[in-house]
Amino acid sequence: MSGESVLLRAGTAPSADSPTDGARRRPWMTVLVVIAVLAAVLASVARGLYRDGPLEPDAPTAGGSKAVVQVLGDLGVEVTVDRHTSAAADALRGGGTVLVTEPNALSGEQLALLGEARSDGGGTLVLVAPDGEALSWLDTAIYPVGMHGDEALLEPGAGCGDLAGGARMLEIPQENDSLRGPAYLYRTVEGTGARTCFPVDNWALVAEDDGLVVLGSADLLTNAGVGRADNSALVLNTLGAEGTLSWYVPSPNDPMAATEGTLLAHIPSWAGPLLLWVLLAAVLALLALSHRLGPVVVEPMPVTVRAQELVLGRARLLQRAGAPDAAARSLRAATATRLADRLGLRRTSTLDHLLAAVGPHTDLSPEQLRTLLGPTPVTGDDALVRLARDLDRLEKEIDR
Repeated sequence: MSGESVLLRAGTAPSADSPTDGARRRPWMTVLVVIAVLAAVLASVARGLYRDGPLEPDAPTAGGSKAVVQVLGDLGVEVTVDRHTSAAADALRGGGTVLVTEPNALSGEQLALLGEARSDGGGTLVLVAPDGEALSWLDTAIYPVGMHGDEALLEPGAGCGDLAGGARMLEIPQENDSLRGPAYLYRTVEGTGARTCFPVDNWALVAEDDGLVVLGSADLLTNAGVGRADNSALVLNTLGAEGTLSWYVPSPNDPMAATEGTLLAHIPSWAGPLLLWVLLAAVLALLALSHRLGPVVVEPMPVTVRAQELVLGRARLLQRAGAPDAAARSLRAATATRLADRLGLRRTSTLDHLLAAVGPHTDLSPEQLRTLLGPTPVTGDDALVRLARDLDRLEKEIDR
């Protein structure tokens, strides 16, 4: 059989322009993959040089505090970074200043230890935006009374004294732009000697009680916020008064932590962006190296198949399928077509017309012809062989 069509896919067909098109597409994809990998490596190296996070002393990002630490160092203040409560407590016992960047993350045991160390050594403990629960573990007359979420310029107020740190104006951002949401406002118990500064209505942003200093907003110490108004004056004078500063960043690895550190807590912060870059590079690599398949096309090819091979092939398929009745219908249809051509009948004629035309040319009765050419079921191979022989005999009788 000639003229059969073979389905091929574009890109696998023996076309001369396919390899050229693939070669033209791959260079720019390769360049993108290389750029992505280099960017991932550079990002991981750059992020690995410092810890990024809120009030991290080495972080140059907007929420970090590298600017404050550098200026304190330039002023001669010895700054050490501690991540364990015991180290911060030792600094307080030595009479130094300890800044706790996130006191709300500490357990009651940790806060109580810091309070005892402050009382024993006479050092200064500075807490950044502590809540009521954190302050309840310390023997202090300071307590939180509200929050302030709007952008504001605050003046020291009367009787602030050295608690203002020489700042004539503090600026805090609105809640949406803040590092940790709205700022905390505090009050003190009257008659205890505790002081407040930078009031908002009847409350205050800064408070102090016997060596315990409370700053109501973390944005006073960030790289983005320390340069606003006189924020730097308050921060530098408060943290650098003793000449030594322990910058205490609570860590889940602390043996005194309230909960055991999970596996995710040990993963550095730069690992997430690096993983995203690796995934992007992998996707680009797959796109560059994958063999793109085009749409299905039809390409005619000269094919010659012997009729006998087709008949034998179809017969084997029907035999494997166990469909003798389907084979019988095929044999009867072919015989009926040939008989109609020899007797001058149209192929659209009915079975009754064919039987009436064949009857005068054979010795078979009408019932036998209907059984032979009609839709009589064939249940096995032996019956199918007999049917084929009877149909062949009938055609030979018609030819005589």
